[in-house]
Amino acid sequence: MAEKRVLCDKTELVLKFNDHTDKNKIKIVNLSYDQITSITIEDFEEFRLFRKVPSERILVRTNKLQAPIIYTKKKDKQFFDEYKEDLAKFAKDNRITFYDNTSSK
Repeated sequence: MAEKRVLCDKTELVLKFNDHTDKNKIKIVNLSYDQITSITIEDFEEFRLFRKVPSERILVRTNKLQAPIIYTKKKDKQFFDEYKEDLAKFAKDNRITFYDNTSSK
């Protein structure tokens, strides 16, 4: 059963993600609003059944980690739209730079 990997509070995010150095290792990070530099939603091409298909991804950039935290629509399809709504509201409420670079705005 799938579980939610992005939890939003009023001033804090709890993010569960695969470590970029070891894909089998799961990390959990608590970030307050002042540790997040930007949140970006953008178009992206993912591999499905030996071909690339159009998709979307969410990038959360923070001053706590070098690489951005990435969530793709394929891996998180059950909660992806909810992540987008929650992160957009969180960014607006806490004055965090938010980019929606998708073609389906």
